[in-house]
Amino acid sequence: MFSFLQHTFMVYALLLALLIALAAALLSPFLVLSKQSLIADGMAHIAFTGVVIGLLFSNEPLYIALPFALLASIAITFLTERANLDNDAAIGVVSVFALALGLIIISKSDGFNRSVESLLVGSLLTVTVPEIIGASVLALLVICFILIFYRKLIITTFDVTHARFDGVNTMFLKYALSALTSIFVVVGVRAIGALLISAFILFPTLISRQLSKSFNMTLWGGVIISLIATFIGITVSYHFTLPTGPAIIMVFTTFLVVAYIIRIIIAKRRLKDAPNARS
Repeated sequence: MFSFLQHTFMVYALLLALLIALAAALLSPFLVLSKQSLIADGMAHIAFTGVVIGLLFSNEPLYIALPFALLASIAITFLTERANLDNDAAIGVVSVFALALGLIIISKSDGFNRSVESLLVGSLLTVTVPEIIGASVLALLVICFILIFYRKLIITTFDVTHARFDGVNTMFLKYALSALTSIFVVVGVRAIGALLISAFILFPTLISRQLSKSFNMTLWGGVIISLIATFIGITVSYHFTLPTGPAIIMVFTTFLVVAYIIRIIIAKRRLKDAPNARS
């Protein structure tokens, strides 16, 4: 079953995917529960254009894509906070502009010989050591950020007004969270693809919330679920010769359906047992 670990490229793919899954799962509840989950999808469009621009000038597009995505994340947060735009609207404005720019560049660049498909659906099996190092740094940054600002992040996630009354610098947390999300997307978009990378942010919290009773359970349950789903997805993709990114997403979706069914069963049993408990 684990024979794929004999291949170096599969070990690299597994390491990178697990690091991406870890970073995403840690960011997930703070974005999903504050209704900012669309930022990952928007940043994926932006990262796509950043990588396209980067590939025109260098074989290492990360150096151009990363600052491009960071600037876009700042623009989104600025539009939300200063221009009184709804968060979804701000994400839509910036991401659509960036995607349109990327498509124009591709259409006008005769020498652009990179596969657009690989940017859209990812190429996890061709990862390199520098990419793994980058993902490791990202995971470490996310872990440190959450450990340092954990309580403040929870308050801000559920009640921004209350957080401000408590003296929390909510503006800094929003910019920082947005910046970390943009870094995550840039690191993950080449491996997972622009079309699928946002699922790593969305699914962990959606699945974990079906069965959890507290924020801590949602967070750490999401981390465990994300790592397991990623490992199973890569294993399945290897043995059945499937695209790795889509295989992982199918596992996530299966987990969500199963968790939802379990929640419904538990809820029905509680309703059934309630009259007996009263008597």
